[in-house]
Amino acid sequence: MDFDLIKVIISVMIVVIGWITGHILTNKINRKQKRRDISTEHLINAYRVLTNDISHRDENAERSLKLENILSDIQLFGSKTQVDLAKKLVNDVATGGSFQLDPLINDLRDDLRNQLGLSKLEGNITWLRFKEKNNK
Repeated sequence: MDFDLIKVIISVMIVVIGWITGHILTNKINRKQKRRDISTEHLINAYRVLTNDISHRDENAERSLKLENILSDIQLFGSKTQVDLAKKLVNDVATGGSFQLDPLINDLRDDLRNQLGLSKLEGNITWLRFKEKNNK
């Protein structure tokens, strides 16, 4: 009788330990996926703003603010290479020099395509820009 009780207790303990372990591992995986989703979402937004709102556009206060915010996001969510490229861009702008967005845009594109399981692309972005018509 005591042996049967011990077997039941051990079985219940194994099930409980398995359930707790599974729960902990599932939560850990879910947190990691959520962090990755948030990071990817911010980097996709940064990529879109850099390629559509900032690059090859006339400078104005709104675009400058967008660039400031995007560079902050990249320094928070980006890879080490992206953070280094963002810092270089910040330093270039701060010293009044010219700056290139292509290295940062290309690294964002390559990293995002890798995260999304898409094939790697070579070369820079091909730009299409329409001139605004002045209706005066």
